[in-house]
Amino acid sequence: GITMLGNSHGFDQNGTTTGFVVWLNRRGIMVDPPPYSSKYLRLYGIAPTLIREVILTHCHADHDAGAFQKILEEHRVTLMTTPVIYASFMRKYTAISGFPQEFLQRLFVFRPVIIGEKIPLHGGFLRFFYSLHSIPCVGLEAHYGGKSLVYSGDTLNHGPSIKKLFERGLISEERKKQLLNF
Repeated sequence: GITMLGNSHGFDQNGTTTGFVVWLNRRGIMVDPPPYSSKYLRLYGIAPTLIREVILTHCHADHDAGAFQKILEEHRVTLMTTPVIYASFMRKYTAISGFPQEFLQRLFVFRPVIIGEKIPLHGGFLRFFYSLHSIPCVGLEAHYGGKSLVYSGDTLNHGPSIKKLFERGLISEERKKQLLNF
């Protein structure tokens, strides 16, 4: 199942940015949690401690601020993302918080994801893929019990723009097909 924590964007002053919990085998995995996600979970009657993993698709504030907050509030959550996005997250929040990187690294477990590989989790599996955004960004598939969910993360899903990128030699034929067939 899915519990939505927000369904808006980073430029909406009144809405909560898109973020959600994916439930695999009754265990929650937060994806791009918006700020104050723990408050929303409590409003829904969900103990925030039921959620031990956080997936970070990229390092724009409307996607990573809630992840940082979850790390500070909870003890030893697991952060799942690519090594590149993780490095960006660490640089950003070391600078913003003033905490040394070594201190922040002790607050959570980093579980690197490898694009295209199945990652077993809670009796199901996740698979990550690159999306098309201004900074490194991933999307994901979640599979459990014969059902699945696909989340693109932030992505440019505009056929003419994707074709232009290919024509300029900026993306491969394979990448063009992947993006156009999403």
